[in-house]
Amino acid sequence: MTPLNFNLSDALPSLPKSGMPVTIITGFLGSGKTTLLNQILQNKDNLKIAVLVNDFGDINIDEQLLISVDSDMIELDNGCICCTLNDGFVNTVYRVLEAEEKVDYLVIETTGLADPLPIILNFLGTELKFLTRLDAVITVVDAAAFDARHFDSDAALNQIRYGDVVILNKIDLATEEKINKLEAFIRDVKPGFRFLESEYCQVSLPLILDIGLTQADNYKAEISQFRQDKSAFNNHLEKDGFNFISFQSDRPFELEKFEHFLSEQLSNNIFRAKGILWFQESPARHIFQLSGTRYDLQDDNWKTPPKNELIFIGRDLDKSLIKQQLRECLVKPIASLYEDSATMSSLYPDLIPLPTS
Repeated sequence: MTPLNFNLSDALPSLPKSGMPVTIITGFLGSGKTTLLNQILQNKDNLKIAVLVNDFGDINIDEQLLISVDSDMIELDNGCICCTLNDGFVNTVYRVLEAEEKVDYLVIETTGLADPLPIILNFLGTELKFLTRLDAVITVVDAAAFDARHFDSDAALNQIRYGDVVILNKIDLATEEKINKLEAFIRDVKPGFRFLESEYCQVSLPLILDIGLTQADNYKAEISQFRQDKSAFNNHLEKDGFNFISFQSDRPFELEKFEHFLSEQLSNNIFRAKGILWFQESPARHIFQLSGTRYDLQDDNWKTPPKNELIFIGRDLDKSLIKQQLRECLVKPIASLYEDSATMSSLYPDLIPLPTS
């Protein structure tokens, strides 16, 4: 990205003293962050909202799952946002600030593996603090799926530790006992948390936007360390041991084979999967979401030529094995069908062969 020429002293008089408000949406894999972002965009009234979306992996699925709106949407480079907080990120925020049509609000959706602290410090500890106002960090938690495995992740715990509001999402899938235990755990991590309970992240926007909960004074020590050594804040993926697998194909899946893959072959080390699926048996575009052991398929219409695009995120994943299993779910190419036909004809000469032209 070409660096933008931006004169801080020239900009300050023309911007509101409080700066452009910024909300960060964070939360572990599959918690419902993109669903919350869609809720914001569908109910924003006349607000001009700029959206920065970030996905982990080399296919940006979240960008394809956002509703079509007249908001400014900027896709951040793939990878974990908190590990790539560099001049490119700062310049991206400047692009929003310099937009010809005034932007009222900036919303950042992080990847589910992001530690929100470096992102917070980039707004509180750099020149962006003069131009923006970090309003709140909203942490989305899957009330049904959040379990002991998440405790092994520094990112998952920091998403709670540095959040200002926790949305306990998917409460319809969790027992009352599970919700109570989860709230107790979160209060131990950060006393005085503000809780919101939701299904499909349906919350009133005045409860999460322009609420002024992030306090810079609470981050004085972290800001000092961040200014001295930013690299100390970008190694959480190595500690957490996460990796990803991406898969794309211009051939459709066979539905029965893909269901077998999900039910019989899916690795227990996979935390999250999502994608756009194409099945031989259906003309529809299928939105695929997997969180833990639960998965969901929703039908939609194709706006582009059909293809399969998938991302799997987990720990110590065997990339070659999973890709091979997925390839075996694909409809065979025409050439393979003729090869199989030739083999069958040699074994069973009485069969009527497929036409060759």
